[in-house]
This record gives sequence, structure tokens and C-alpha cells, in this order.
Amino acid sequence: MSLLKYVLFTVSLCLSSFALAKELRIAIGSELPPYVINQMSGGIEIDIIREALKATGHTVSFHLVNNKRLVKRLQNRDVDGTAENSSFDMAKVVNFSIYESETTITYHNFAIAFDYKNFQIHSISDLANKRILAFQNATKYLDPAYATMTEDNDDYKEHSKQSLQVKQLYASRVDVVISGKRIFNYWKNQAESEGSLSQKNIQKKLIFHNIFEASPRNVKFVDRRIRDDFNHGLRLIKESGLYQEIIEKYEHM
Repeated sequence: MSLLKYVLFTVSLCLSSFALAKELRIAIGSELPPYVINQMSGGIEIDIIREALKATGHTVSFHLVNNKRLVKRLQNRDVDGTAENSSFDMAKVVNFSIYESETTITYHNFAIAFDYKNFQIHSISDLANKRILAFQNATKYLDPAYATMTEDNDDYKEHSKQSLQVKQLYASRVDVVISGKRIFNYWKNQAESEGSLSQKNIQKKLIFHNIFEASPRNVKFVDRRIRDDFNHGLRLIKESGLYQEIIEKYEHM
């Protein structure tokens, strides 16, 4: 192939790619820093999805909705895809073909406590009789054994504001917090910068007890070609280092 033909062929491919580029709509759960930060229209998960689609010529707008409406928005085809737990079988619920992407990011919850407490937490049963503050609906999202444990624990509470978890733990009002590590650290950094953490424990070491399974996330698309584009873009931003840069940007906020 001559140089001129090669250049024309390459340009043709590029033009074809941009001709197929779309403005996509992705539904994602309500605000959950540092994964989804509403006031910034960003976050780890949002930025990864945006940049992966951008790498293959697409633009995207995000629709923040509660978990119940995620399914409905896709079912009505109001959006082109939803960010969800990989384990959730969306096709079974909406009753049409769904094309799942590769893993975008992994959420991982821990039982968080101060090292000086010397808690021996190696399993969910070891949480019994401890003062626990968990994220809202933790009993629905975590292992069934966790829900069973909470039934006999009068000192078990859940709260919708995860920023409160950090403050309660540092104020010694609870023994253990159940939260994602990145989520906890985000709110800890925010509270520390505001000077709202109890000085009593501010220098104390934390232990993140790993007793829960991690939850991989992906995007569930209605169009297989868009899913393929997304997977290609995801690999590109990982190879370029942008993927890791996004994570580090928000982990240091």
C-alpha cells in the first residue's frame, strides 16, 4: 500500500469512528464520595467511565438516581447504560439483552476500628457485642450472616451520612465502623481539614479488618457496540496510566 493510500485509509477510519460517536446517558447511584461527587460532577467511578468513553470518541452525561430507579431508567431506555455491581443480573430484571463491560472499579467494605482496642475481628461473628455504626442498608448489601449478627446486637446502628461515621468513631461513641476504605478515608480527610475530629484519637492507628467480599462494578449497556467501545477505552486509559491517576487524585482529596 502506498503512503498516500495508507494515510487516506487511516483518515477514513478516524472519520468513521467520529461519525459513530455518540452523546451517551449513563445512570449511576446517588452521591457516594469519592466514587460519585455530585457537586463536582466527578469522582473515581464517574471519571473512569467518562474517560473510557472519551478515549473512543464518545461524550457522556450522568444521571444520578437512587438504586431503585437505576433499573427503571434502563428498562425504559431513558439511558444507554447503568453503573452497577457486576453481580447484579440486569438482563433478568429488564427482560432484554444487556451487554456488560469489564470491571470499572471495586468497592470494598471493611470493619474499621482503632488498633489500641485490640479487637480480634477475623469474621462477621466477631462483631457481636460491639458498638457498630454502618452505612444505610448495610444489612441488605452485605453477607446474610451480617444481617443475622445485627439482629442480636442492641448497639448496632446505621446512618445515611457516612461523614458521621468518622466523627463518631473518633469521638469513641462507637467501637467499629462499617464502610468502604476509600469512602471512610475521604470523609476522614474532610473532617481533619475542617478540624472537626476529636483530638483524643487523632494520632491513633486504625485497623481495616478485611472480613467482607469485595464488590466489582461495571457498566451495563443496551448496545453491544458501545460496550465494546467502552472496554477498549478502559484498556487504553489503564495502559496510559490515566486510570491510576484518577484513583490517586481522589484518594488524596
